[in-house]
Amino acid sequence: MPNTKFRLAIIEDRMPVLESLKSYFEDNTQFDLVVAAHELDELLEANWSPECLDLLLCDIGLPNKNGIEITWYIKRKFPHIQVVMFTVFDDKEHIFQALCAGAAGYLLKSTPLPEMEQLLVEVMKGGSVMSPQVARLVISHFNPALEHKVDYRHREQLTPREIEIVSLLQQGYTYKKVAETAFISVDTVKFHIRNIYGKLQVNSRSELMLKYNKPI
Repeated sequence: MPNTKFRLAIIEDRMPVLESLKSYFEDNTQFDLVVAAHELDELLEANWSPECLDLLLCDIGLPNKNGIEITWYIKRKFPHIQVVMFTVFDDKEHIFQALCAGAAGYLLKSTPLPEMEQLLVEVMKGGSVMSPQVARLVISHFNPALEHKVDYRHREQLTPREIEIVSLLQQGYTYKKVAETAFISVDTVKFHIRNIYGKLQVNSRSELMLKYNKPI
């Protein structure tokens, strides 16, 4: 019978955390733990091939290259590998840097392991995930003054990829430039934008920018 498990790698420099993750995923029905490492060099020196890896769960605060630098490296060299941040950092700077680097998710280390497992499965099925407190922080970035003016339920539904696209549009990027920056096609950009408009109840880019009080 072919192996139907998702193939997982982990980078985490704190031994107790790494051992906890290894213990959970080494005998798991949905994931096959391919390699666990303390830093990128250790991961690259391990006996695995890019074709045998689906997902990287990566800490941010690492020695040598940090998790965001690792995400940039992995997504440019092995774009098929999904990267999910697993960290204690819940500030906007780290979150947006990770999303712009190509991370498919951003989970805090307070996330219970069974819940994290299901979120990782969601990523492997094409979704993007965030811890709830991270999603709230990201949404508030656009304009805290709108906290009571916009239906929060719609805003919280934005995926990390959609949030990244809104951020790029706010910087004045064209659809083509957004596509090049996010490493997706223009048609995929348009698909995400249609979803964003529906969730935020706007009908155009100008309405989107006006809603967040940002220049086009």
